[in-house]
Amino acid sequence: MDRRAFLSLAAAGGAALALPPPALARAGPPVLERLNTDPTRIIRSGAGLRPFRAAGYVVRAERFSRRQTLVHHYGHGGAGVTMSWGTTAQAVETLERATSERRCAVIGSGVIGLTTGLELVRRGHEVTIYAEALPPYTTSNIAGAYWGIASLFRRTDVDEPFLERMRTAALRSHRAFQHLANDPRYGVYCVRAFDLYTRPPSDPLGAPDMAYLYPGFRRRAGPDAWWGHAGVDEFHQLMIDPDIYLRALTADFERAGGRIRMARFETTSDLSRLRERVIVNCTGMGARALFGDEALEPIRGQLTILLPQPGIDYAYTTSFEGASLYMFPRRGAIVLGGSHGRGDWSTDIDPVEQDRQLRGHAEMARRMAGEV
Repeated sequence: MDRRAFLSLAAAGGAALALPPPALARAGPPVLERLNTDPTRIIRSGAGLRPFRAAGYVVRAERFSRRQTLVHHYGHGGAGVTMSWGTTAQAVETLERATSERRCAVIGSGVIGLTTGLELVRRGHEVTIYAEALPPYTTSNIAGAYWGIASLFRRTDVDEPFLERMRTAALRSHRAFQHLANDPRYGVYCVRAFDLYTRPPSDPLGAPDMAYLYPGFRRRAGPDAWWGHAGVDEFHQLMIDPDIYLRALTADFERAGGRIRMARFETTSDLSRLRERVIVNCTGMGARALFGDEALEPIRGQLTILLPQPGIDYAYTTSFEGASLYMFPRRGAIVLGGSHGRGDWSTDIDPVEQDRQLRGHAEMARRMAGEV
């Protein structure tokens, strides 16, 4: 599920601001610094596997053994960073309803594992995170980490109760990130954002149902759209730099009294030998092999990281050659991405995809400069 699909969801009770649809804005396009996509500016490339479930993320408790309780918290697709604080709150509430035990093992040190561990420690639990890899060597480090609901579920596979839980989690997570914004320790900040449509929006006067999450939202369509597109949504949104953010979460967790241990678990029997009475499964894609969740499937994402451009203070999403494309600015880099290789297990760099990204963003730069 992408951000545009998320905009069609009903607002979650009174938590979202019920704003009327805005009139179409008619101002000309802004003057923005031109993105430099020269291949010599590439710092590195990376590829990772989003843990996608058509039925959405899992938060559930079950009896694991005679002495242990297992809490599942995984399956966030491309919205792990985005949803982390909200679904963590649901996971912690689920855990505390299921057991009074206070010693917890969290399996996995990506954004979901770190956030879960931190919240449990803050609530007085004794927590050890067990992980095979630590930041910066986790899938969460290979994330665009722009706040938005992406590849989280398939609409035909979820029911209204799930959507309500998801909306509640999204609002809670967004508010948590707001409190971290512009604190240099966390690498969270606001950027001007543009969603660009190659076809006219289905509702040219539409606005996000959860408008609270998209401050400054304006839609332009038809002849009033910019840069040769049929529609443009303009708003402000949060960016999270995973390299900074995950280091900060790790430090907060350890400073609060949490422990981290390197470990690899091949089977559930390995887990049952842990001394902790509560085990929280935050293994993401690993839950397929470890717990047999065949509903988990990978959605491969590849990033091309460029040298920073301090004047690039905006983000955009669009499409190119039939696939999505996005550009996200960070303080220390420019992130180019947009690949969604469903069912693709490879984490090797695909030079064809890298070339598509560079050419697509070069064309966007020309469009924004009025050259196309």
